[in-house]
Amino acid sequence: MEILDLRAALKFSPDHHVYTFLAETPHCSISVVGWEPGQTSPVHSHPTADEIYHVLEGEGVFDDGRRQVRLGPGDTVIFPAGEVHRVTSVTRMVLYRVQAGADRHPELVDGWPGRASDAGQH
Repeated sequence: MEILDLRAALKFSPDHHVYTFLAETPHCSISVVGWEPGQTSPVHSHPTADEIYHVLEGEGVFDDGRRQVRLGPGDTVIFPAGEVHRVTSVTRMVLYRVQAGADRHPELVDGWPGRASDAGQH
């Protein structure tokens, strides 16, 4: 049995949100993610991996190109494999992330499919 200490692993940076991997197998990874207010991920997808975020602390906006939802502690969002998405922190935020799939790399997307106003933003 292995015990993971999320608090000890958690890191923040003023420049960018910080992923700290806690465990990884060939088909799954879990991490804790520290976000400062206003930090955002690029518009991206994971073509062959599901991505699940559970909000432990703070609040953020989770966007799939169709709707933007503000979530807080206790909320969970699931982005299925291939779904374009972006995360933006509203306050200092701590997320627990699970990725499931053999190939979990992100692919940046040039804007939102079907949403011209965000074209070219990363």
